[in-house]
Amino acid sequence: MRASHLLPALALLTAACGPAIRPLGPVAPVRVPEMELPEPRSESPPPAAPLSLSDEDYLHTRALMVPVDGITPDAVPDTYWQARDGGARAHQAVDILAKRGTPVLSVDSGTILRLTKSTLGGITIYATDPERRFVFYYAHLDRYADGLREGQGVAQGEVIGYVGTTGNAPKNTPHLHFQVMRYLDARTYWNGPPLDPRPFLTQTGVRGGVRPAATLPPNR
Repeated sequence: MRASHLLPALALLTAACGPAIRPLGPVAPVRVPEMELPEPRSESPPPAAPLSLSDEDYLHTRALMVPVDGITPDAVPDTYWQARDGGARAHQAVDILAKRGTPVLSVDSGTILRLTKSTLGGITIYATDPERRFVFYYAHLDRYADGLREGQGVAQGEVIGYVGTTGNAPKNTPHLHFQVMRYLDARTYWNGPPLDPRPFLTQTGVRGGVRPAATLPPNR
């Protein structure tokens, strides 16, 4: 997708897609097997904080994949610091435009923490990396991949959902709202400090992940 073609669609997203998507409580949460995770509260996330060297090195070693099928790292637009709410806050996420129904891929191997539905984020997924150092948030999905469940282990590149416009996304601008946050703990997994994922997205989104033989419980 050429950068010049992205500008009109990204302009529509500026007023609709913001960092407060995560914290609003889901209206139809799915219960977690073995452990009930808390619902996201309505406050805004903490401000972004500098990465420690160990965190930065760790993310580079993960070689994260662009979480939309067919999208290259250089095609992910720089929307992280875009103003929202008339300049009152920054986006603190990236919006990846794609056709409705394009597969959304797991950015890394790890575990599905939470499947939720909310007014702003629509159909959403919270997942984590194998060491639970970061949380990956996928929003505005059209639907989940068949059989996706909380506590499930996923492989990098595995299809977990499909691009859509649920929540407050403009209905004529399908895209994935993708955010990376530090994992704090099981009770505040949704509210960790966010960081710009673009420097760490090094692989083109390509389907083909193989599901791990064993799955992990969400509280492990």
